[in-house]
Amino acid sequence: MIEHKDNKGTRTVQRSIDIINCFTIDEYELSLTQISERLGLAKSTTSRLLDTLLQNGIVQKNNINLKYTLGYKMYDFGRIAEKNYSVEIRELAKPFMEKLRNETEESVTLYMLQNKKRVCIERCSSNQSLSHVVRVGETLPLAVGAGGKALLAFQTNTYIQAIIEKLEPSELKEQLIKDLPFIKEGNFAISMDERGAGINAISSVIYDKNKNVTFCLCVSGPSIRFNLDKMESFKDRIKDYAKQISEKAVQ
Repeated sequence: MIEHKDNKGTRTVQRSIDIINCFTIDEYELSLTQISERLGLAKSTTSRLLDTLLQNGIVQKNNINLKYTLGYKMYDFGRIAEKNYSVEIRELAKPFMEKLRNETEESVTLYMLQNKKRVCIERCSSNQSLSHVVRVGETLPLAVGAGGKALLAFQTNTYIQAIIEKLEPSELKEQLIKDLPFIKEGNFAISMDERGAGINAISSVIYDKNKNVTFCLCVSGPSIRFNLDKMESFKDRIKDYAKQISEKAVQ
């Protein structure tokens, strides 16, 4: 009987987390029907879970259109989560990112390794009318794109294998296995049209105060302007700025 209660409690917690994960930057407002359909739960069950989350400020309800959004408490949690080492790295990296943006005239992004993906924690957008934009908080894969591959190359073999074994097609796996040692040796990764046609990027990793690789600096732009020659011309500068941020981080 006790085991049954524990399992039921765990399931309820997981379902509540699943509800929170339904919300994204693009879909920040959802109806009861949308949430219940995404979770595969009955509306009555979903409604009870939402009522509990509502009472605790985790979600809030628009009384006009009856849709739900994340609540004020999630904002508080976000501010608490910011009180960690990533804030220090962001502050250290920001001046270098601005310099790099001005020198390359392209967008500069700071990524952090999180839950086997990378998340944008800071950006300096290009001032040009045509540019590549990654939103702060946006989550991207590790196996595709310069920033992801740069971070992945410096992780343990077990970690890398866990990412690679889930990849399809096999050609992507084979290419990544070949590329990662060279990326680690040179501390830079280049991607051309990998996450979408017309976007190129180059990245170099940042070491944290424990000399682990959890962050990377990335410059990206439209391929018609930010071509291979231009990326190569800025390669050493990007690596140097990433190195300087790493040196400041370990002081």
